[in-house]
Amino acid sequence: MSESISPALMELRRATSSLHEQLENLLDINREGAGRDEYLSYLEDMLGWLKAVEPALWNMPWPAVVAARERAGKLERIEADLRWSGMSSEEIHRLPVADFRPSFERAEARYGIAYVVEGAQLGVRVLARRLAPALDGWEPVWLQGYGEQSSLRWKTFVACAEAELQGAQARQAAAEYARQAFSSLLEWFTIRREARRNDMTMRPTAWR
Repeated sequence: MSESISPALMELRRATSSLHEQLENLLDINREGAGRDEYLSYLEDMLGWLKAVEPALWNMPWPAVVAARERAGKLERIEADLRWSGMSSEEIHRLPVADFRPSFERAEARYGIAYVVEGAQLGVRVLARRLAPALDGWEPVWLQGYGEQSSLRWKTFVACAEAELQGAQARQAAAEYARQAFSSLLEWFTIRREARRNDMTMRPTAWR
């Protein structure tokens, strides 16, 4: 079933569309003139949220075709970009982590939260095109996503979600988990943005 008519995908999108729009409007990286400093701040915050979610998420039972192990490297890709910017491993380790600890025991929770995680990864392709002029030829690892496998992995995830989330009740439950995850992500980025505004000494890591 194509993702454009997938009932599971439509339910997930419906539940998170408003939150998605709010997050897009919040992020400084989406503003005109955004460059490396905004990208670095975005990375620090995304790392803080993913640390709370991704390790446990991909250690849960998944169909083999999902290739969970290959999807579980987002933290490493973000950290690679932060190290490129001049941050040490110790500095990266000290970055704040979001207080979001969902349970992944239910398939609905796994698919709902993974929808947010994988959607964030898919969205970096647009971000890469937007930031390219400001990055002076640098091609960040995080912005490469899954590379040539990006579209295939998204379509595979959507197909598995459709197969697993049978019936309106399952789809609605997954959508609620997705909404909770997106709410947490929006809250986290809001907290981090306010922290930067309130602490005038907090600056993006110097580019060396």
